[in-house]
Formats: sequence, C-alpha cells, structure tokens
Amino acid sequence: MCQTLFYIPLEISGIPVFGFGLANVLLVIIVFIASVWRFAVTRKLDGEIGNYFAVGVIVAVVLMIVPKMAEPGQGIPIRGYGVCLLVAILSALCLVLRLAKRKQIPSEIIFSLCLWAVLGGILGARLFYVTEYWRDMVRYENGQLQFGATLYNLANIANGGLVVYGSIFGGILGSFIFMIRNKMPVLATYDLMAPAMMLGLSIGRIGCLLNGCCYGGVTDVAWGIVFPEGSPAHFHQIEHGQTFYCGLKFAEQSIGDTLFLAVKEVQPESDAERAGLKPNMLLRGIVGVIDGKPLAWEIGARRIIPHTSNRLGCCQKEESGIWRDVFEWIAYFQKMSPDEKIRFDIYTDSMKTETNPYFVTPTPSIVLPVHPTQIYSSLTAAVLCVILLILGRLKFFRNRDGLVFAAFLILYSTARFILEMIRTDEGSFLGTGITVSQNVSILVFVSGIILFAFLYRNSK
Repeated sequence: MCQTLFYIPLEISGIPVFGFGLANVLLVIIVFIASVWRFAVTRKLDGEIGNYFAVGVIVAVVLMIVPKMAEPGQGIPIRGYGVCLLVAILSALCLVLRLAKRKQIPSEIIFSLCLWAVLGGILGARLFYVTEYWRDMVRYENGQLQFGATLYNLANIANGGLVVYGSIFGGILGSFIFMIRNKMPVLATYDLMAPAMMLGLSIGRIGCLLNGCCYGGVTDVAWGIVFPEGSPAHFHQIEHGQTFYCGLKFAEQSIGDTLFLAVKEVQPESDAERAGLKPNMLLRGIVGVIDGKPLAWEIGARRIIPHTSNRLGCCQKEESGIWRDVFEWIAYFQKMSPDEKIRFDIYTDSMKTETNPYFVTPTPSIVLPVHPTQIYSSLTAAVLCVILLILGRLKFFRNRDGLVFAAFLILYSTARFILEMIRTDEGSFLGTGITVSQNVSILVFVSGIILFAFLYRNSK
C-alpha cells in the first residue's frame, strides 16, 4: 500500500504552478500546437480541433481547482491510484489504436472515440460509487449539511472511489453516443474496445492495491498481504470485531429503536482490561490528546432507520453512520504520542445520560493478512485480455461483429462474480445475500448470453 507517490510543489522559484500558473500556460501551448498541426493536415477547422479545445477547457478547470487539494507544507499529492488510472487509460488507448490500424480506421477517429469512452467511464464509475456509498459522501456538522465538504467528497477520485462496472457501463454509453453520431459500426468497434478495457482494468487494479481498497477477506494462505494500521482493510477488521484496537473489539448493539457502539471483547492482560473495561459496555464518546490539544468524538446513540440499505448489507442502519466517527478517531489517534492516553466515556445509567471515563494507552493494533484480491483481479483481467485478443483472430468471431464483445460480457461477469466471493469490502445488497457487483454480474452474464445467441443466429 502506497497511497502517495510524491508531491508537486505549489510554486517554483516563486512562480505558481497551478491556477493561473505554469501548468495552464503549458496546457495552452499544447492545445495550440495540436490545433495547428491538425489544421495543417486537414486544411480545415473540423470537429477534431473542437475536441482539443474542449479537453483543454476541462483540464484548465481541473488545474484551477487543484491547489485546493494541496496538503499543508507538502504540495499536491500524486496518488498511486491516480497514476495507475492514467497509465491504464493510455495503455488501453494504445491497444485500441493498434487493433484499429488493422481495420484501417483512422487514428483521429479512435482518439475522439476514446475521449468519449474515458469521460463516460470516469463519470459512470464515480456515479456508481457515489450511489452505492452515498451515506459516506455526505458530511454534517452540528446537524447542518456541509456543502463544500460533501462536494469535495463527491469529486475526489484521487483517493479511490471508482467502481469498475460503472466505468464499463459509462464507457460503453459514451462511446455508443460517439459512434452513432459518427455512423461507426457499433458492434465491430466494441469488439476492438473489449480487450483494451481488460488491459486497462489489469493495470488499474494495481492502483487499488496501492490505495488499499478492494481488499479481500482475512486469510492464512502464504501469499496473504498485511496492510498498514489505519488502512481500509484494518478498519474493516475493527468494524467486524476481527482484531483488537487498544485492547478492545467493538460491535453495534441495538436497544429498542436506538443503536449503540458496544465493547464486544476485551483483550486479556491489556491496558484496557487493567483500566476496568468489560464486554457489553456502551460507548458514549472518545477523547484523545494530539499536539497538546484534546480531540473528542461523540459516538453516542443513533436512531435506527428501518428498511435502508448500506455498504454493510444491513437493512437497519443509523442515520449518519456510527462507524464513520470511529474511523475518524482511529485515523487521528495514529498521531498520538505514547505518553498520552485515550479516554473512553462509558454509559453508567439505564437512561444513558451519565458516563464514566476509562483511560487506555494507545497500543499498536494487529492487522490480519488478507487475500490480495487486487492482484487476483489484475491477473484475471490480463488473462481475459489475451483470450479476447485470440478470439478476435479466429475466423468464427471475425465473421460475426459483436461476438468478441459478447464473450467479454460473459467472461468478465463470471470472473467478477467469483472474485466477489473473496472480497469483503462490500456486503449483501437489498437482502439478496450477494453483493451489488454480483447482482450486476448476473445481469451482465445473461445479457452477454442473449447477445451471443442472437449474433450467432442472425449476424454474419
């Protein structure tokens, strides 16, 4: 796991890099040169030049926003996830260009097609993620919606938050619109794009590994990997009572229509046990001291809202997410000095109004090894890419446009359904007993079978 590769400074010799700075100047030069080169080749102002300017405007807007993402005293973080995403897009583009050359399709058309596919894919991937994890996107403070923080969460893809199925659907839709507008053969073009999508996914999953997302379940296999303390996999293990944090395991406990965070288990001979903490105690709040300043997290009680779905697959969940608070204080307490103690405030009366403090020394938490599902997914996508390339060379598939694309739908949905059995970052969806991605995989698999059968019987 390596979320941040390096930092880009906000200024070089006192000259700003972003905003109205060097980056936008360089962007203008690149767009100008590309437009002049295009005009010199075609001797006309065509839509391709318009695409150059459209992309330039989008990138310019991003460069204006980038300074707000700077980390104090560091600069703009370059995330491993984002770098892998960029490499994945460029690699997929190169493969499509190579395959299109065999079909004598002009590279200019492929560039424009891929632009639509990439933009549609990113929008679709983010929309799918935001829809699935909407409760984690919204931020409240003192009961008030924090519009700026929520908007930042919605747009911040640098730290992850893209769903593969969303990118596939979005990319297919974006490229479909472009192909219809330009009267391109839809099925034949999708045959070219299918292996490229798998190549991009294979590289993109390495970004998931660097980011720590899309992790697998706890395992004892020799190739299991251990993510660092404070990683998403670590949070998941704490959330599900698989590992101790400060000598404690936690679990949600419902009393009537109210949800509490309770102590599930106390680690023997730990500082938490010596402090007097016991199972089934209900947590009111947590206080820690960082840099001499106390930071308090009010866990308290949450009203249960029935018949709502959430990322844990529960049909009952508190309104604002009780575990969100826990994750925040765990992340902050990584910075605490060994001399400080964490104060756990525990309810002591039946009315849940009075509390008693327990002081515990923050000790390192054991992170259990998990299946490297990111690597599994990367290797699987690479194999599927090779298989689709081989199928595209067979006479049977060459004579029937769309069969390679149909095979892609069948093969990827099958592989994804199986891989979801090992992943634990998603829970059951709407009481189906399987994840959102597995539900989608079933629909995609059926669609692929229908498309394959239809094309086999009617297309040549």
